[in-house]
Amino acid sequence: MFNRQISAIKIVSLLALTASGMLPLVSAKAEDTTLERIERTNTFVIGFRSDKHPFSAITPTGDVEGYSIDLCHGIYESLKKDLDKPDLELKMIEVTADNRFDYIKDGTVDIVCSATSWTLEHQKKVSYSLLTYVTGAEMLVKDDSRIRSLKNLTGKKAGLIYGTLTADIMTKRIKRDNLDIELITYKYPQQGIQALENREIDAYIADRIILIGLLDEANAPNDLKLVNRFYSYDPYALMFARQSLDFKVHVDRYLANLYRSDKSLKLFNKWFSHMGIRSNENILRAMFKLQSIPE
Repeated sequence: MFNRQISAIKIVSLLALTASGMLPLVSAKAEDTTLERIERTNTFVIGFRSDKHPFSAITPTGDVEGYSIDLCHGIYESLKKDLDKPDLELKMIEVTADNRFDYIKDGTVDIVCSATSWTLEHQKKVSYSLLTYVTGAEMLVKDDSRIRSLKNLTGKKAGLIYGTLTADIMTKRIKRDNLDIELITYKYPQQGIQALENREIDAYIADRIILIGLLDEANAPNDLKLVNRFYSYDPYALMFARQSLDFKVHVDRYLANLYRSDKSLKLFNKWFSHMGIRSNENILRAMFKLQSIPE
């Protein structure tokens, strides 16, 4: 219990630093072209990942939906109002782990709305909004498994999701601790869950919230279980061009207003309440509160 309290305190402290502006800011020297491009083209372009339920995913009917998608739809509506463009067009473009930074840099998309990790290394290339979710790496195993820690994976196989912060952190940690674990990387999250169900791997390591989302879609979710142990801290945010300070103000204003209202809890209930205690509701409530930046 004490360790959990310490972890929560660390997360809340980081959120406080974010909300107070004490984390490194992007440079104001480069030209901000995002808002200018949106006005000139009369189009707002959202980049999304198709396999990041419940943040962004394609439904069987071909629609794009998710928690992050709802956030960006809200930003789109606020842009229509603030730019006085009621006919502003909304365009959706699928991005991948490999091309998302290039698409932001060259202006193919204005914003990426998915389960995007905010890291200081990535901040050298792009900028981020206020935090949208807080999670961390966990393990999913078969229900009859006795695996409870990384050490229990010695001589076994573990799956990771390609191009994620969790994959990078866990690969370095396993190498640092000299653990004999065979790591198998999957390009698409669903491939890993299938491999675990088929016992091709012994554990699947990814962000807790992504694993829970995959459980929603698993063939036999009751045959799988989380080990209930975090191995990292992973903050999510919306991503856009590094120099887009004016656009960042617009995005952050929308999020701060949302976090000050009951709409944030309604959005939480829509996408996460069915997860029960696994949803980290208390941490999310703290995140909403700490980032309710006043006008």
